[in-house]
Amino acid sequence: MNRIIGSLLALTWIVAMAALVQRDVLPFWTAREAPNELLPAGDYQVAILSASGVRIGTTWISANQSPTTMVSSTTVLDAGKVAGMLPITGTWLLGTDLSYDAKGRLDHFHFTLATPAVSGDVDAERIERDFSVIARLGDMKKTMLLDGELSKYLSETLRPFTHLGGLRVGQSWRIRLLDPFALLRSGSVEFQTILARVAGLETIEHKGNLVQCFRVESPTARAWVDSSGRVLKQEVQLPLVGKWTLQDESVDADARRNAMKAKRAGVRRNRTSP
Repeated sequence: MNRIIGSLLALTWIVAMAALVQRDVLPFWTAREAPNELLPAGDYQVAILSASGVRIGTTWISANQSPTTMVSSTTVLDAGKVAGMLPITGTWLLGTDLSYDAKGRLDHFHFTLATPAVSGDVDAERIERDFSVIARLGDMKKTMLLDGELSKYLSETLRPFTHLGGLRVGQSWRIRLLDPFALLRSGSVEFQTILARVAGLETIEHKGNLVQCFRVESPTARAWVDSSGRVLKQEVQLPLVGKWTLQDESVDADARRNAMKAKRAGVRRNRTSP
């Protein structure tokens, strides 16, 4: 009897471990190359909505592929509308600049954060295989190395997906996310590696039309991507502030120019800070 019970317990343990490996480990082992995340040249605009549908900010994205590929984004966020959960209210400015080499490999990235109370930036340059990272927040300065292989697809927790070309159902890949809120919560630079997967096809309404999209899922976000790779909509679950919805929309040229000016001013302030 004891032998039978022991065998059953061992079998149960093996089944449980197999399920654990299949659910949590195997997807990371079998994750393939990330889809083509390089945006076609042009300007884009994304509306940021709270869980209640209130507009709390806007992101502008610009892509330039001559002579090398550069993707820049600027986000203007009204933190006072985010249910009072952020540690600093007022207007936030977040900027990201990604530079790629001739082979489409991420070569340099720069992240800027400017709030009414504090400013900071994260600058990283590829040195052979890895990235050398320098982070500044107020008077704090920190250096670190970041694994280059795990940073092929780099994004922010605020907008995990920018452009996903050549998708297919069942495809999976790793994303390295930078959390700007961590800079304010703890003064630390936090990168999180998560798994994204194309879960299926789904039709959504976009600008008055029905569009069949790939539905991409990760532990913290869902995105709907059209056949060209354009991210039409994504839902992001953020610590403390809850769910945000990001929707592709037409570019407001005047608002974009003002945002670019504010971004450049923020970068200048960070560079002249001690």
